[in-house]
Amino acid sequence: MDNDGLLCWKCRKVVPYSVCSRKRVRTIGDKKYESIERYGICDICHEELMVPGLDDENERIFDAMFRSQNDLITINEIEQILKKYNIDKRPLSHVLGLGEHTISRYLEGAMPQRKYSDLLRCVLKDHKVMREYLEKNRNCITDIAYRKVDEAINEIERMCARDSKLELFSQYIIHNGYEVTNLSLQKLLYYAKGLSWIILGRDIVEKKCEAWGYGPVFYDIYEKYKSLKSEVIPDYDLTINYEELLSKDEIRVLDYVLDCFGIYNGITLMKLTHKEKPWVETRGGVPEFVASNSVISNELIYEYFEEMNEKYNLTNLNGVENYIRALRTA
Repeated sequence: MDNDGLLCWKCRKVVPYSVCSRKRVRTIGDKKYESIERYGICDICHEELMVPGLDDENERIFDAMFRSQNDLITINEIEQILKKYNIDKRPLSHVLGLGEHTISRYLEGAMPQRKYSDLLRCVLKDHKVMREYLEKNRNCITDIAYRKVDEAINEIERMCARDSKLELFSQYIIHNGYEVTNLSLQKLLYYAKGLSWIILGRDIVEKKCEAWGYGPVFYDIYEKYKSLKSEVIPDYDLTINYEELLSKDEIRVLDYVLDCFGIYNGITLMKLTHKEKPWVETRGGVPEFVASNSVISNELIYEYFEEMNEKYNLTNLNGVENYIRALRTA
């Protein structure tokens, strides 16, 4: 490999070197753990060299493997807790009844015991558990720290509300691993509306959308997430069992929409809708990006997707890809 060379203890000079891989088995307690580690080799004498940074990289890889095999919380997940609840390391330790520096040690790489890992995972998953600990130990943190966490939980509760089927659809879309913003969410819901009519013969979305300057928008959903602006919407509620709350047909349509359109960002999806008849006709000549809240009629959406289905077969992934390609080159 190309490099600037390293000092070889045997050759007694700076030499070119290669980085190789090998298996390494470590015994911890009564269990053996096998991982792949990388190491340096002198290209001249083939003695092993110490390559700066490789030991740290090997330890990070082993750490991730060990945590995965033992189902222990990761450093990244602990950082997610801090961000989710707008809390610092020491206050989090106090809220959870841990030692003052426990969270700091975990973030530095210390392995948590199983019971503490499970506690942290539970708090990450369920804000209601965090609320219980916050109220139980509120005297262990400052009033400022308490208010910050309380406000964060209140906001999470607002985001987790699902008073309508459309909110549940939105949460399902957000939950499925794509980077969804408020802009892209609106378009994915719009395509769920149109494609469900083609696939199921009925509209699972039901609510009407408006022809805003940035494409079709469902007002209530926009209002719910507008504080996030263009940020990716977090998956606030990890406790939902969607199979209990959504029908198989609804999940099938939403999964299909994500397979077809989930890879595109909000701007790309917006540009697609700006070339589609329902948005264009409802705008009635109002220029792009100029405010308007004219309602797109369901009939116009149904008729348009029926027409496009006859031309491209939108029930087939290849058909949707051809349809998208045609729009993007129009």
